[in-house]
Amino acid sequence: MEQESKKNFSFFLFLFSFFFLSSLIFNLSSCKRSTEPVYNPQNLQLQVLDVSCTEAWLSLQAKSDYLNKTLKLFKDDKLILEKPLTTEDSLLYVDGLWPNTGYAFNAAVYDGNKLLTRSPAVTATTMDTTSHDFTWQTFEFGGEGGSSSFYDVAIIDDNDIWAVGEIYTADDKYNAAHWDGEKWELRKILFHTFCTNGRMFQYTARSVFFVDNIIFISSGSEITFIKNGIQIKNQCTPVSINKIWGTSSSDLYVVGNSGLIAHYDGQQWQRIESPEGASGTDVDLLDIWGSQDSREIWVCGWRDFQPNVLLKIKGKTAYKVIEKMPDFSYTPLEISGEIKSVWLDSSSRLYVLTRYDVYQCLDDECKEVRSLRKGNDFNWTYFRLRGSALNNVFVIGNEGWVWHYNGLSWYKFTELLDPQLRLRGVAVKNNLVAIVGRRYLNVIERSGIIMIGRR
Repeated sequence: MEQESKKNFSFFLFLFSFFFLSSLIFNLSSCKRSTEPVYNPQNLQLQVLDVSCTEAWLSLQAKSDYLNKTLKLFKDDKLILEKPLTTEDSLLYVDGLWPNTGYAFNAAVYDGNKLLTRSPAVTATTMDTTSHDFTWQTFEFGGEGGSSSFYDVAIIDDNDIWAVGEIYTADDKYNAAHWDGEKWELRKILFHTFCTNGRMFQYTARSVFFVDNIIFISSGSEITFIKNGIQIKNQCTPVSINKIWGTSSSDLYVVGNSGLIAHYDGQQWQRIESPEGASGTDVDLLDIWGSQDSREIWVCGWRDFQPNVLLKIKGKTAYKVIEKMPDFSYTPLEISGEIKSVWLDSSSRLYVLTRYDVYQCLDDECKEVRSLRKGNDFNWTYFRLRGSALNNVFVIGNEGWVWHYNGLSWYKFTELLDPQLRLRGVAVKNNLVAIVGRRYLNVIERSGIIMIGRR
């Protein structure tokens, strides 16, 4: 009996101990959890917008309650940014990253030393770099019957490339060359002596662009439409055309001398004006590029003894972003030197080529820029900038200078250097690049040059 009582007592003691300890553990854990604030993810939202090989762009949305507090941004739990939170929507820029590397970011808002809220962590993996390893072929045309040159080039695919300019052979004149994957064929693209009037002739062609399975080629103020290798129509524009760009055959832009810009809607051409009249400048406009949704369209221009201009087209109106005389000294903190070319990547980020550098604009007005090169301008070239992605960018210019940017480093193709070369056009598509220009045979005579690079 006594032994049974001891068993019952032991069992009772076991049950009491079990429930007491369970209750104690529960209460302690509850107390611990209650001291940790629970953050509403809607209060502070962080999102990765895009990455390059060395950068990340983050979007931050915060409730108005946190305005004028302190924002802190963390990368892999290390503080990388601290500043006042002044807007509900912020764009955060992070550089100094490594290619092909994963990172975790989160943001927090503080009032003094007191943590008010924290965003959930977001992850991003940077782009990998591309190779500088290109092999090159060079093709030379004309010069026998007069000075020749190519001015622009467009790549449709590996078996369909168009170069335009003026080519004088011993027997005839041509203004285009077409690559069919095996050989080049010189072509005569016909334009009117006076736009839509007079005889037609293969006058010098200045620009070429491809979209919607149509090749657009310009000469003076006239533009021709080529489909399946056949000219289907010519049209007059209100611009002496230097460059063509568009998103479709019913959304096409041309820029030219004296600050003129025009847009084609598939039916008619119309001048693009500014609040100041015309495009807001009478400087010769040299280049145009935009985003695939046409929301970001940029134009640049420059002429000796006149200001640089950088224009932005919004809603069929041109606005001046930069207008100033070119700087005679280099600075990496703002766009300096003559502006010669513009290009946008697939995320609509603007790149500006000048005498000194390639600048990446970090805001809508290019007030904050990032220098991609930071090099000696005597070891640089500047005429045209094009790319297929922000880790596959080419810059070309005089004396056969060709630079390639792979997202991290610049590489100069020394095998292409030639003091007699003047390169004027470049097109890039994935692992293929086409470059055109001219080579001086002597003081007067020139031949047209096409260089094809394959990776």
